[in-house]
Amino acid sequence: MAIDGYLSERFEALHDRISRACTRVSRPAGTVTLIAITKTQPIETLQALIDFGVTNLGENRVSEIIEKTPQLRGNYTMHLIGHLQTNKVSRVLPHVHMIQSIDRIRVIDYIERYLPPDVRMPVLVEVNTSGEASKEGCAPRECRMVIERLLGGGRLTAEGYMTIGPLGGNEKKTRAAFSLLRDLAEKNRDLVPQPQLSMGMSGDFEWAIEEGATMVRIGTLLTGERA
Repeated sequence: MAIDGYLSERFEALHDRISRACTRVSRPAGTVTLIAITKTQPIETLQALIDFGVTNLGENRVSEIIEKTPQLRGNYTMHLIGHLQTNKVSRVLPHVHMIQSIDRIRVIDYIERYLPPDVRMPVLVEVNTSGEASKEGCAPRECRMVIERLLGGGRLTAEGYMTIGPLGGNEKKTRAAFSLLRDLAEKNRDLVPQPQLSMGMSGDFEWAIEEGATMVRIGTLLTGERA
């Protein structure tokens, strides 16, 4: 099957599942943004997604972002999803439009240091809502402090929050992690009045939507198995 036909089939099936999840909780389907996760995917797949109209792309690795973005054509938004090391900040900033993995004050300091003076970068605060030691993200109790630092610097725009569901988690545990992020967003509405909630991937995005996700990060269901 040609790549456009392959993507069309998967996109339509995915869009239908997103719409049905929204309907179950009385939300318009347009309130959920699909971010195509393209980790390890070839440049041809990314370009096909852009041509097809899926213009929000997400990458985990700085090295892949730096390699791929100069080759892409058309309008797209590149989201950095993965953990950002301070020694890679200056290299990745020219290639991304949103950073979803802000989890500590030090990385904010570095972004502000290397961000061009006329640029304001939209970011999400990553929160470890499952409590797993293997997960990145600030602790829930630190979330407000990180947001306050973001707002205090004036260089970054705090758009909301991101989390990753528990590895191999059952529905109850996964929903609990997502609802915790939603509750944190509600508690901090005085700082971020209309927060984005980026949560849910191929295995749990429907639960995430039902718990309030406004962004879902889909890889395998859309582009197939990773290389």
